[in-house]
Amino acid sequence: MTPLFWTIPTLASISSVAAELGIVSIGMTILLIAGHFDLSVGAILGLASFFVVTLMNDFGLPPVLAIVLAVVGATLLGLVNGLLQTRTGIHSFIITLGTSLVYRGMLLAFTGGFPMAVDMPRGVSNIIAGPMLYGGMRMSLVWFVLITALATVLLLRTRLGNWIQAVGQNPKAAHNLGVNVSRTTVIAFMLSGGLAGIVGVMQVARFASVDAMRGTGIELQAVAVSVIGGTLLSGGYGSAIGAMMGAIVLATIQTGLVLVSAPGFLYTTIMGVIVVGAVLVNNWFSSLISRIAPMTGEDTEGDSAQRVSAVPDGKGPHQAREEGATVLRGALSVKREVQR
Repeated sequence: MTPLFWTIPTLASISSVAAELGIVSIGMTILLIAGHFDLSVGAILGLASFFVVTLMNDFGLPPVLAIVLAVVGATLLGLVNGLLQTRTGIHSFIITLGTSLVYRGMLLAFTGGFPMAVDMPRGVSNIIAGPMLYGGMRMSLVWFVLITALATVLLLRTRLGNWIQAVGQNPKAAHNLGVNVSRTTVIAFMLSGGLAGIVGVMQVARFASVDAMRGTGIELQAVAVSVIGGTLLSGGYGSAIGAMMGAIVLATIQTGLVLVSAPGFLYTTIMGVIVVGAVLVNNWFSSLISRIAPMTGEDTEGDSAQRVSAVPDGKGPHQAREEGATVLRGALSVKREVQR
């Protein structure tokens, strides 16, 4: 390994790449847990960058207001994805493949295919993604850690987190419990879009510009990070901490290949091999769990689904949903214990 790898600038570069990729991947992880994909996050990222530049240059808005509106706009693009999926019932892979082309086409039309620069105040850019006082690390790393912590609390300690996992595990059972499956799905898409928008803002703060190809390819890297972090492609299980670890792994590989002057295609090849390997290991563990669970006396996935789908009788809608949520949390905890 090259001696340059363990230098502070190299570690700072890894943290910067991991932070931006990781934030997008956390949104993707939440959506995968809910049982869906979002292939439009790269285009949403690019549009969020464009929103900041345009709102500041053409409308004269203050940077902070432009940034807030850009993130809101990205969240609304996620809302569009969610509404299209829930209203049509078409698989999210197809829906977001289409919207990614639409969003990317919009970005190309708005920019005319040329880069657009913006005069971002240094104080604002430093708070968002500027260098910190020590070692060249960027503020994006701080935001990454904060967002990871918030996403972890969301998934493990909130009712919405339970609903997201329940929808991904068994939508029909979640619906029978009183969970609004469509609304939960739309919220997951909005979170994915909003987090992509945050990264779009970070990249404007770093580069003070936007171009039509901004964010291209990050959607596939985000899926790779989620899978490497242990998220099930079938839905129902995943973690923000896993996404963080996956982002660090890919960022380390990417930076290491740059240091040894490896050809550009090698990173893509290695990423593909890692994803295939992670999926195979993931499937192997899933099949192993399905064989071991009956032997240990734990509920299988089918038994858990049956328990989750049983809405208590003789109760009002609110009380039934409260008791149903308790059953749901129990079923999800059983699944987590089995997967451990």
